[in-house]
Amino acid sequence: MTTDAEGDVEMTVPQPVFEVVQAPSLNAWDQASLVSWVRQRRQYEAKLRNRCAVTGEEYDHIVTSIRNSIEPRILDHLARFVLKKQPSAVTDEDLGLAITRRCSSLQNSHIPDMDQLFTEHLRMDLQIEDTEARILNSFVLFDRIIEEHDLSGILGSGREDEATYEAAL
Repeated sequence: MTTDAEGDVEMTVPQPVFEVVQAPSLNAWDQASLVSWVRQRRQYEAKLRNRCAVTGEEYDHIVTSIRNSIEPRILDHLARFVLKKQPSAVTDEDLGLAITRRCSSLQNSHIPDMDQLFTEHLRMDLQIEDTEARILNSFVLFDRIIEEHDLSGILGSGREDEATYEAAL
């Protein structure tokens, strides 16, 4: 810190401004809740990674574990009935795999009518004058429809970290 001629303090290092970033809580095991939680968890992790890039903090030291993000009763039942383990032996990796497996399976083995689904929800916004922006917006909307209707198990999400990404190319 230095002071100017008037005696005001001049900060030589910008002061970081943080928002409180709270991990999403998983309170139900139904597919819609899981898909929503996964989306919120991705956003939470991205915010923390950005924060770590700015502050130099260790990501592993500030992130809330998946285990601590799940309501205790649900965690207990998941451990016993889904993972067939003692609750104390369940790891974040076990939970992450169970959540991914559940999200990528079809709800009640039902495939929705894709034509009707896309006819109702996928519309190109002709109010956007820039052609490139209009097309990009359509791709984003398509991905959102896939995510919101639990279709990533059928169509994939198009994410590079997905196992089927290379095969889709």
